Amino acid sequence: MPKVKKKNGVMYWPSTPRFLLMAEQLHLTREFNQRPEDVDEEPDRIKLLPPQFLSSLVATEPYEGYQKERLNFTGNGIYQYVKCTAHNVAQIDVHSLLPTMAYQLGLLDERHEALFLEKKKIEADPNYPNNKRLVAKRERIKLELNRYCSTIGETRVEHSINRYKAMYSGMNMVFDMLNYWGLSNVINCVNDGFIITNYSQEKFEQFEEKYCKKIKYLTFSVKQYDFCLVKNDLEYLLINNDDEYKCRNHEFDMKSAYRKLTGKSLNDETVSFDSKALLEAEHVEKGAIKLCKNLFLKTSH
Repeated sequence: MPKVKKKNGVMYWPSTPRFLLMAEQLHLTREFNQRPEDVDEEPDRIKLLPPQFLSSLVATEPYEGYQKERLNFTGNGIYQYVKCTAHNVAQIDVHSLLPTMAYQLGLLDERHEALFLEKKKIEADPNYPNNKRLVAKRERIKLELNRYCSTIGETRVEHSINRYKAMYSGMNMVFDMLNYWGLSNVINCVNDGFIITNYSQEKFEQFEEKYCKKIKYLTFSVKQYDFCLVKNDLEYLLINNDDEYKCRNHEFDMKSAYRKLTGKSLNDETVSFDSKALLEAEHVEKGAIKLCKNLFLKTSH
């Protein structure tokens, strides 16, 4: 099987649009550098490309029609969504996309390459999720690798360029994956994870075989759901039942509800959690999910 092509340290695929590859190459030059050495303040980001609209809003009736389908190539990966509801979907996640690409490109130093391989060894153990020590160790390695991928090199210019080499290589691969499933079947994509319709296990096995042959140590996870509601690229609901769901919503998911109740973020490790507010936030999320399930799923689980 032919190797994935590279141009100036960026991997690209037959599906990679020429205009995207040209933009990526420009962003690897010092003229487009995101972190100039002589400026202390973080500069305004130069966008990779404007959003690409794949279809326009067409109203067929007052409450029916096609929503805009947006595909956005950014310095942090692909953001794509179709505002919709759908049944029988699957969410596919690419594991550790940035470190995996950095490994393929030979950007990891000896220490971080060893950490990357150790993480992959942990993930190869099907029972590791049941081992708290291994779960914690994997998470520590993951955070360290992600930090390192943003600081490869001796200068801020090198940090930026090397990160983009790995990021754009991963984005080009994910875009090829979206084309594998068919862009019309992709209803949400955020960097290293995407939601698709018309999923089949047989096609997933072929998908896994195809990309794992091309990219060493590439791994995936897949989860099927009965119902999906997509609001935008960062907000969606995936539901099987009252206890098996994924909620990403800025109004009623647990993190958002907790922030509204306390004014604090659950991601802030420097402050102690309010256990009472946390329970209330969880109650808000579960209540919203139950309401959505009853509205959109005909059968209860």
